[in-house]
Amino acid sequence: MLLDPNENCSMADEITWDEEQRSAALHSYDVLDTPREEDFDDLARVASEICGAPIAVVNLVDTTRQFFKAEVGLGVRSTPLETAFCRHALLLEDTMVVPDATKDPRFDCNPLVTDAPHIRAYAGALLKTPEGLPIGTVCVLDYNVREFSDQQIRMLRFLAKQTMTQLELRKRIALQRRLLLRTRKAEQEKTNFERVVRQSSDFIGIANERGEVVFLNDAARALVGLASDVQPPKSVIDYLAEADKAAFLEEIKPAIKSGNSCEQELRLRNFATGVEVPALFSMFPIKDGDGQLIGYGVVTKDITAQAEEAERKAQIMAEAAHRIKNTLSIVQAIVHQTLKNSPTLEQGRDAIVKRVNALAMAQDILMGAGNSAADIMSVVTSALAPHEAGDGRLSWDGPDHRLEPPQAIGLSLGLHELATNAVKYGALSGDVGNVKITWTVEADGRFELQWTEQDGPPVVEPISTGFGSRLIRRMIGPYFTGETTLEFPPEGVRFRLTGKLPPKSGTIDQ
Repeated sequence: MLLDPNENCSMADEITWDEEQRSAALHSYDVLDTPREEDFDDLARVASEICGAPIAVVNLVDTTRQFFKAEVGLGVRSTPLETAFCRHALLLEDTMVVPDATKDPRFDCNPLVTDAPHIRAYAGALLKTPEGLPIGTVCVLDYNVREFSDQQIRMLRFLAKQTMTQLELRKRIALQRRLLLRTRKAEQEKTNFERVVRQSSDFIGIANERGEVVFLNDAARALVGLASDVQPPKSVIDYLAEADKAAFLEEIKPAIKSGNSCEQELRLRNFATGVEVPALFSMFPIKDGDGQLIGYGVVTKDITAQAEEAERKAQIMAEAAHRIKNTLSIVQAIVHQTLKNSPTLEQGRDAIVKRVNALAMAQDILMGAGNSAADIMSVVTSALAPHEAGDGRLSWDGPDHRLEPPQAIGLSLGLHELATNAVKYGALSGDVGNVKITWTVEADGRFELQWTEQDGPPVVEPISTGFGSRLIRRMIGPYFTGETTLEFPPEGVRFRLTGKLPPKSGTIDQ
């Protein structure tokens, strides 16, 4: 510590500064334990020469030690504080002069005085911060009793001021370097942030505190159909589909006005095409360092693919429910037709078991429980096996080719529905009538499948469209990036599927 409370020194009561603040001020210069520097070494040499003293020091006094930023005649850079002359100098206003240490009660018992090196004289000028806190001295020491002239004392004070000028300059340069590095880092971070924002695949926009759009990244412009040279609409609500504007005003806007973020699925307008784009819309307030609102951020993700997949899954689930309801009627038709055409009960029972098992296999493909990929022939065979009576009324022909898993499911769905309707109402509902399935695959993957019913009961187009018809018309085509047609001429139902298949490979993926 700077002064021992038990030490017999009346001047300890004259401390006018807080030691923690003084130490903090010293450390703010970041000079302790630094290498020698020519500018400070010159100050120590000048002090030694002007005062004619063998020892001169630019001394910084910490709470437990003194560090010599520059020294002449000592050969060390640091010593403990217990024997330091300068710790007493800090208690004075400006300078401390000791002509004969052996006659000064502060130092007459000091080991540096009573033992080697037998210091006798001392003169030091304080180093003071702009706030008036003492942090050290520029001092000289002599082995002989002596006086110091007024001119020498004035020069020590001058050198102390020069030392503080150097320390302040050093501190200012270090601060400027830190600020420069911080500025460069901030600029780099800003550049990186802008690059990420602009190159992000998500819609990112910024609105000012009045809710006016001031920035859209490239992905945002692409999503809403705005060219880079087109001025974007000012209001956030203008980007929303008409049907979703009420939800924005009633739910999102009040939430962000109260300082909260809000996330909701909404539809955006594409100004170029007029198409409504389903999106996950997130809006949040942007505040400055003082917590003041300066604008709003909008991050919106195009969820068209997710929405289409969700709709497709919902259709599959609806079809699964539809299949469950129809399972009993299908089994009843299998049993009825099998028993009607079987010569014996035993043969009929065997045929029923085989056809019900075939129905289960078709359901496996329908629900995606089979292989990760399938070929056209296996899908057609499995889907139609429950209805195949071996009498030639149901036939199919076409080249084998690999299907993607969704295509296998979609084709199985369609064939299963067509066959069920044929058994209930079409060419397979009576004693005569036949169904023929043919398909072709071109070298470039173009695919066409036709379902043709003949010689059954006269066909009348349904007045209302049931789930099965909607499934056949709307759901199967997208699996093949193609389209379907379902017609009801009097001579028999006709179904046509066109699309694209994956490249032909030697094996089916397992």
